[in-house]
Amino acid sequence: MSSPRPLPTAHLAELDDWIKTSEAAYPDIKPGNAKGIVWHSSAKLRTPWAVVYLHGFSASRLETAPVADRVAQDLGANAFHTRLTGHGRPGAAMAEASTQDWMADAVEAVRIGQTLGERVLLISCSTGATLATWLATSPESSRVAAHVFISPNFGPKDKRAEMINGPWGRRLALALEGKNRGWTPEDARETNAWTTRYPTRAVFPMMALVKSVRDSDLSTFQTPVLVLYSELDQTVDPVETQAAFTRFGAPLKTIEAVTYSTSKGQHVLAGDIKSPQAVAPMVQSIVRWARSLPKEKG
Repeated sequence: MSSPRPLPTAHLAELDDWIKTSEAAYPDIKPGNAKGIVWHSSAKLRTPWAVVYLHGFSASRLETAPVADRVAQDLGANAFHTRLTGHGRPGAAMAEASTQDWMADAVEAVRIGQTLGERVLLISCSTGATLATWLATSPESSRVAAHVFISPNFGPKDKRAEMINGPWGRRLALALEGKNRGWTPEDARETNAWTTRYPTRAVFPMMALVKSVRDSDLSTFQTPVLVLYSELDQTVDPVETQAAFTRFGAPLKTIEAVTYSTSKGQHVLAGDIKSPQAVAPMVQSIVRWARSLPKEKG
């Protein structure tokens, strides 16, 4: 269950101010990382589609940008980008979040999407897609008309991470990793778009979420879904992605192996930072698929 939280306003004209007020509680949010709406037009009207973006663990809305906004533009849709609890701020904040916080973030994002558009297209990346899978198997599932997963996290490539969910796992993880973990960015933009160093214990709720979702009854996932992944992904296990996809109960489900990305590590497959030339083909693939869906969900 997600953490209880005040619901976002359902009044379109009040949404911008509501989001800005909620984010103002965190004055240390990095540039471009805050929750926000990208309106399709200056009139700020409700659109037939709303695109909602759920980013991955330690990432931000910038990870695959401008993919979601380009999709929204092509579909004539408003877009909403969330910011998962603890993300987009100095590294220590990552340890403040629980799985339930992220679930509440996902619910909030989709409800904002419903206010922005008649149908919600939820695009999610990595652990964002793990969250979206939980959403699709929860009572909130009917709020989303279609899902797009980019490199969904149903299990890390490094199997040692699985020990976190086992007996003494957290103590072992801290012993092996130390109190903090991180990586050295190769591009200055990565420092702003990702939290590159954070407390090791921030990984614990992420791995708990992965295990919980993987162990759940995925046949209850009935919403149309497009999965975009790489068989060369070095962050998540593509075999786990294929296995989860097979278990989805959705009558309309498509999986595509992305071969056009030059992203190092083949995980964040498109975006101005990791693989700019992959943006156009990925947007085209998502838009084509969304337009092929029946007018009524399912």
